[in-house]
Amino acid sequence: MNKKVFIIFFICIISLFLVSSVNATKNFNNNLTSQGNFHKITNESTNDDIQLLFDNANDGDTFEFTSKKYNNISLVVDKKLNIVSKVGSVVNVLGTVSTTAQKFEIDKTFGFYFTQNSGGSILSGITIISGSGDYGVIVDSSDNVIIKNNVVIGGQKAGMLIKNSDHVTVSFNSISKSNGDGLQLHDVGFSNIKNNTISYNKRSGIETSNINNNSIFFNVIHHNVLNGITLQGRSYGNLIKHNDAYENLNGIFINSTSSYDVINANSFTSNRKNPSIKETGGVYETGNGLLFGSGFKTLKENTPGRLEVRYNVLAHNEMYQAKNNPDLPVFKLGDNWFDSTDDSDTFVCPMLLAGIMKMGTISVKNGIGLQMYDTKGKAVKEFGTFDTKVKVNGNQYTAKFVNGKAIIEANLDPDKEYDIEVMIGGKPIKYKYKVASGEKDDSKDSKTSDATDGNRGSSGSSSQISTDNAAGGVAKGNSQNGNSKSAHYSNNKNLGAFGMNASGSYQDSSDNGQNSQTKGDINSGDASNGEVSEEGKAYEIVPPSKISNEVTDTSGLVVLSIVSIMGMLVYGYWRKEDFE
Repeated sequence: MNKKVFIIFFICIISLFLVSSVNATKNFNNNLTSQGNFHKITNESTNDDIQLLFDNANDGDTFEFTSKKYNNISLVVDKKLNIVSKVGSVVNVLGTVSTTAQKFEIDKTFGFYFTQNSGGSILSGITIISGSGDYGVIVDSSDNVIIKNNVVIGGQKAGMLIKNSDHVTVSFNSISKSNGDGLQLHDVGFSNIKNNTISYNKRSGIETSNINNNSIFFNVIHHNVLNGITLQGRSYGNLIKHNDAYENLNGIFINSTSSYDVINANSFTSNRKNPSIKETGGVYETGNGLLFGSGFKTLKENTPGRLEVRYNVLAHNEMYQAKNNPDLPVFKLGDNWFDSTDDSDTFVCPMLLAGIMKMGTISVKNGIGLQMYDTKGKAVKEFGTFDTKVKVNGNQYTAKFVNGKAIIEANLDPDKEYDIEVMIGGKPIKYKYKVASGEKDDSKDSKTSDATDGNRGSSGSSSQISTDNAAGGVAKGNSQNGNSKSAHYSNNKNLGAFGMNASGSYQDSSDNGQNSQTKGDINSGDASNGEVSEEGKAYEIVPPSKISNEVTDTSGLVVLSIVSIMGMLVYGYWRKEDFE
């Protein structure tokens, strides 16, 4: 009996030893832990260690940077990988061309380089500091790459370069302090550039050449040494909307051959002049909200595809709110807001015709409602963002315009008339205002109602603020050094006298006030090719695959096998006596 107990005890000891060996193998960590398609990277790993793991990975693998800081990083991504950090890892870029870059015949220095085989990759949550490197991030000839929630600082040539690529998403990044442009887009199509903050770069915030069908939305672009946005080469079918460009030398500089582009509902404000700057992307002009360069061309009037510029806020710029190149014919902008209801006060250069939007009031319950109108008296729903001061019986409020409307919750008495002052162009515009009676629904309804044609709003009343007698007219500015002397053209009678030429050719000319691309519809341009959001098609971070882990993590199978063998040995020993 003692012999049996000893043998069973011996078998158990051997089994426990084998199980412990399996667990020790499973928990062994050589700085890089790999479990199926998920890899954790610590800062004890060298750049070569990480690159080797990238090279040996499978498409769809996820790499998580888990340490706070990594030095001398220059990684080539040559397959679909998810590169993420949950702790905001800081990556300092290697200042020399890496061995792997040389193998790919890349002569630039960078933090991350996405090749043509990296389609569908994600880079998220990482701070990339490119002190002496050329770029923080490069996407080259790759589609469906997502660059989101990163901080890119520095770069001798640019913070980020996207080239020869389609369907790229660059969103919710901060790009700053490059010695060149913040974000460069060269030969890029069908991509989304949205919700980024791009600032303090030594050239333009966003610089483009030969781009098509892109959506450039909701970016905040400020304090760049040159332009907020620069368009060069050819630009086709791009939607540039809801961007806020301020404290640059020019808000947007258009120097491209443009067709089917829409520049709509942006704010180009407080851009500054600097005589010491010798070059701003090909011109010598600064301090403008919108500036056309000598290379700007678009289709002739009444031709589908003509550049559309409307419903933007162009205000408080140190030179012109909008300026044409003196070598080009007169060009007509759409309706825009110049922080003025008077055509003699718009600060638009003599080589541009401009439709001056109006500000009106809509009565809302317990508050004050302001609404923007186009030159036809139609309420504008998609519009740039700006603030203005409003006084009610001596009390001052700030009205913030969003989607063409501003609502101030002022706790005013219904059916009472108030003295209102709205600051427009630094001047108070005074009028009487009556709060909604509340006979209709709550103020919730009034906030969402439209004052179209001046007849709607929660109380059914609205008025239009205007200081001239020809509401809806188009102004031709004769501004010199910011002092506008405008002749007023009412009912568009004199439009079309500028820049007429042969059908079908590119030119720079005025039109008849109604863009042939949109046929005057207030909401036109929204269905253009570039605006379809790729949000639903975004590649999310691939989690560790359960199936992959079950196949690759064989420790459980080994333990089960050992236990089974141990059981069979014990059972065989007990059955031994039955056969003796």
